[in-house]
Amino acid sequence: MSLSTIIKEYEFDTIIGVYDFEREKTQKVRISVEYMADDFVDYVEIMRVIKSTYDEYKFMTVEESLRVVTDVLKQNFKALISLNMEIYKLEIVKNATVGAKIHRKY
Repeated sequence: MSLSTIIKEYEFDTIIGVYDFEREKTQKVRISVEYMADDFVDYVEIMRVIKSTYDEYKFMTVEESLRVVTDVLKQNFKALISLNMEIYKLEIVKNATVGAKIHRKY
């Protein structure tokens, strides 16, 4: 039997985007993560690392953010076996939510 831990719809404000107006003002993002680990990994700590990484990097693209954040998570939580992560920008387009997702096996 394998079990996954899920963090669903974690929302926070961050600087992310390529356009000047996205670099000047934070915007709301929503992140969901599903991971498997071979030992206990505290989801609150996962959330803390995600937020602090976004605060530090101020990414240009959602795709870049997923690559970097999943690498940082593995560096901080060696027990991770696999990780699915998705990010959505909630305020950039009026009639849609846009984003990206990544699947990593370590």
